[in-house]
Amino acid sequence: MDNVSVRDAREFFNLNVERPRMHLLDEPTGYISAMGKANLGHQMRYSVERLEAELADDGEPRVLQLVCEGDEHEPRAWTLYADGLKCAHGTGEFARTCFCEAADAFMGVCREAVRASALPSRSEHDYELLRAARRIAAVEAGASRPANRQRPITTDNDR
Repeated sequence: MDNVSVRDAREFFNLNVERPRMHLLDEPTGYISAMGKANLGHQMRYSVERLEAELADDGEPRVLQLVCEGDEHEPRAWTLYADGLKCAHGTGEFARTCFCEAADAFMGVCREAVRASALPSRSEHDYELLRAARRIAAVEAGASRPANRQRPITTDNDR
């Protein structure tokens, strides 16, 4: 093979497209933390948690929940619930585009969706009840996963 055909073969097999780099709201502090934090799903969840904290600090407490569909690292779709009501839905590609634009762009989209939903204000008691219900639902969802179910104990007599 001459140099031209080697170069042609190399270019033929190199069919990768570089994705634009995401801006990270939750910046990693090292290599190990980058492995966990540099994925779309984590950044989306972190953005929603941070938004919930900001809304509470501003005197507008809301219980936010982000449900991701598909792979937890690269969700194909997501839905945002505020106080148990659906207020936004989008694709994973839309979320990735937001993070490629700016680190807090996705959080801004979620903030606008929560405000546009015009939810009634909640008492502190109702807010705490909604937070407790979210924690219970998370525990229940975790317990229903096959990896988290308790396996029956078998003895030698059972085999």
